[in-house]
Order: sequence, then structure tokens, then C-alpha cells
Amino acid sequence: MGDAFCVDIQGDSMWPTFNHGDRLTFRPHTSGEALRVGDVVVAHHPLKSDVLIVKRIARVVLDRVFLQGDHPDPLASEDSHNFGPVLSRHVVGVWVQPKVT
Repeated sequence: MGDAFCVDIQGDSMWPTFNHGDRLTFRPHTSGEALRVGDVVVAHHPLKSDVLIVKRIARVVLDRVFLQGDHPDPLASEDSHNFGPVLSRHVVGVWVQPKVT
């Protein structure tokens, strides 16, 4: 996992799964790699090119993913409800779930 990178959660859009300040490890997403519903990903915000967002994939349609925060209040997350589907190539990483020992 030498190419892995970390991202700190900012805000509450992924609560209750992740809290503000949690640090997650992601592996790089490569072009052509399948993305699955339920994957937690980090992606470029489609309307704010300098912003990365951490969201869960709610749906995959061809080369687009619908990203959604985990917060039960839909107004607590800026996601595909606001900006529509995101091109798969905008996904830069997939969360590496910690192994339970």
C-alpha cells in the first residue's frame, strides 16, 4: 500500500460513519478500475476544482457515479443531490478499510 494517502474528514456530511477530524487512508483509483456501490471515495468536487470531497457511492451508471454523504439529513451534505453524477475519472481514491485482528 505504498501509494496510499490520507485525508482528514472536514464537516459532518459523513456522520455517523465518520466524524469531523477522522483520518482515512485511501488507495489511488486507477482509470478503468471498477467502482462499486457502497465504496467510500475521495473525488474532485465537480464545481470546485480545488476541493476534494469524501462521499459514498450510491449508484454507478456507465462512467458516472452518484456520490452521497452518510448523514441522514440530506441538507447536511453537498453531494450528487446538488451537483449530479460525477465522472468516474474524478475519483482519485478508494477508502482502505482497516483490517480487524
